[in-house]
Amino acid sequence: MKINKLKMIAAATAAVVALSLYIFFRPLEVSAVAVVRGTISSGVEEDGYVQAIDDRNLYATQNARIVEVPVEAGDEVSRGQILVRMTNPDLDALLAEVRAYSGQAEKSVSGYAAAVASMRLLLADEKRTLERSRPLFQAGAISRTELEQASLRVERIGKDLKEAEARLASSAELRKGLRDQLGELEKKSGELTLTSPIDGYVLNLPAKEDQVVAPGDLVVGLAVRNEMEIRADVLSDALGSVEVGQHVRITAPVLGGIALDGRVKKIYPLAEEKISPLGVEQRRVPVIITLPVTGVLKPGYEVRVFIMTARRDNALLLPVESIRTEDGSKKAFKVSGGKIRVTTVKTGITDRRMVEILGGLEEGDIVVRDASLDIQEGQRVRTSGAR
Repeated sequence: MKINKLKMIAAATAAVVALSLYIFFRPLEVSAVAVVRGTISSGVEEDGYVQAIDDRNLYATQNARIVEVPVEAGDEVSRGQILVRMTNPDLDALLAEVRAYSGQAEKSVSGYAAAVASMRLLLADEKRTLERSRPLFQAGAISRTELEQASLRVERIGKDLKEAEARLASSAELRKGLRDQLGELEKKSGELTLTSPIDGYVLNLPAKEDQVVAPGDLVVGLAVRNEMEIRADVLSDALGSVEVGQHVRITAPVLGGIALDGRVKKIYPLAEEKISPLGVEQRRVPVIITLPVTGVLKPGYEVRVFIMTARRDNALLLPVESIRTEDGSKKAFKVSGGKIRVTTVKTGITDRRMVEILGGLEEGDIVVRDASLDIQEGQRVRTSGAR
């Protein structure tokens, strides 16, 4: 009985050993990739939004009521196009009054000017009469009284002329003042009709019909057509490699599969505190990116930007999942002769999908795609997927 039990134990042990040997020597099926050459870019990826480069805000300059808004937010407008009409009854009443006074002043000036012109002619005629009277008096043809009367007429008309000229000057000064006042009032009246100073589009339109506005109230916001840029708030920790002039790839759902090319235009000198969607306080720096002309993107549209901080051409590349980090070094499971060779590699930049290989592997080497697998040095494997 004891002998049979020993035989059973020995048989079981042999079976376990045989199974272990079978498992060890049986090739493990793994997906593999080849080290290839290609171009890789690394950078900073962030959300951004489109904004107008040069916006023009039009404000109310007086108390008024909006009577017409013939445009809507988003409309394209041309220079000189009417955007908003307003009315100011007090201004209209004052304008009518000053126009009436100005009309009266015009008539007064015209009347005084005519009188002055007539008196000047009369004075000139009386002066000629006086000049003719002097030799006649000396010749005894007229009396001294007649000579003195001719002289008195010249003196009286000259005095009347000076008074008329004074009244004309005073009326002309009043007319000028009324003209200036009328010009200012007409200018203020013109401010009640807002027209577009640019070819662009309506960016913001707080104005509504029958709304009462006060001086300084925003009525219309405009943006220059085809002049836009992107603002992206980049984490301050990621900003060290970002520089003005770097290439930026711009994508957005509204663009479909099209990617636009931009450049870093400006990096703000100060970071701002922002709260992430998860409620985490972050320090972010606004980065301004140029945006090529496109009829699709409008101010306020969200986009995704990839700021390219480094680029390598003809670089050795592997998927990022093919590299394992152990004890501070990076490892790859190279497949050679159907067996695993654990290889220490040196890596460069990454685009989160591929990683640059600087040492340890060569072009064409076959590597296990998933470095997280439980694989040992020398283990036999059968690969699939490598080209």
